[in-house]
Amino acid sequence: MKTSDSQSTANPIVAIILLAALSIAWGVSWPTMKTVVGELPIFTFRMLTAWGGGVCVLLLTGLVGNGIWLHKRDIGPTIIAGMLNITGWLYFTALGLTILPAGRAAVLAYTMPLWSFLAGIVLMQEPVTRRRVISLICGLGAVLVLAGDDLLRFGAAPLGVLAILAAAASWGIGTVIQKKVPWRTPLFTVAAWQLLIGGIPLAAIALIYETDPYRNLTLGGALGMAYVILIATVFGYWAWFRIVRLVPTSIASLGALPVPLIGVTASTLVLGESLGWPELAALALATISLAMILPLPQLKRS
Repeated sequence: MKTSDSQSTANPIVAIILLAALSIAWGVSWPTMKTVVGELPIFTFRMLTAWGGGVCVLLLTGLVGNGIWLHKRDIGPTIIAGMLNITGWLYFTALGLTILPAGRAAVLAYTMPLWSFLAGIVLMQEPVTRRRVISLICGLGAVLVLAGDDLLRFGAAPLGVLAILAAAASWGIGTVIQKKVPWRTPLFTVAAWQLLIGGIPLAAIALIYETDPYRNLTLGGALGMAYVILIATVFGYWAWFRIVRLVPTSIASLGALPVPLIGVTASTLVLGESLGWPELAALALATISLAMILPLPQLKRS
């Protein structure tokens, strides 16, 4: 069951719509996760995210007739990509969240485009254009502005910073591998098995070290968990893998840069967190970044 890319490159509007929807879905998930992790231990939360999302995606892919089993040649790449896209990202993010403030850790996690940009050059020989370099600089500038004075305090928590950067690198490199592999299995099925396989180490940690994890879970926390599984994970990973097929890896990765900005805005509206000049400056930089990478003539060449 080999996927076809003939339709995926036909309409660049699809890539823009998916990037916008994905940014909103993942951006809103940050204040939602902040609420949920206040009621669930972090590894139990990540286990439910990976396995709950994986089961839902596998059910959906079966319902639409794509089949639920991996092609035998896709098993190895799925394990490797799953360890990077799921285990590495979720584990190191969880580790970083135990040390750094959650909001700032979320922002730092989106240095991912830098790693993906560099990995794409090395592994896929993607072209280094002036527009992409400017977009990368503006996008990462937005992330750094949002990080603000926390940059001055990195020396006090080096393990937390390294953990978040490891998460970003894991996701970025996993994205490049995801695009490099000539998948013979439908991408939605691949996404399901990456979630299920990538969730195994997280489940092992949760089951060994986290006892009675649901004792503080409320209805609000359960609803938040449902959002993370169904919207941020099921829709999010499907959209992400689809985008990776639609456009070059560097563009797909840079398209995720609005996520921390939307997360900050959603946190301001939902949690009452402050909104000041750093957030506004970052929004301006991110807008320039997206304007540089998403013009229709650029996408039509891919």
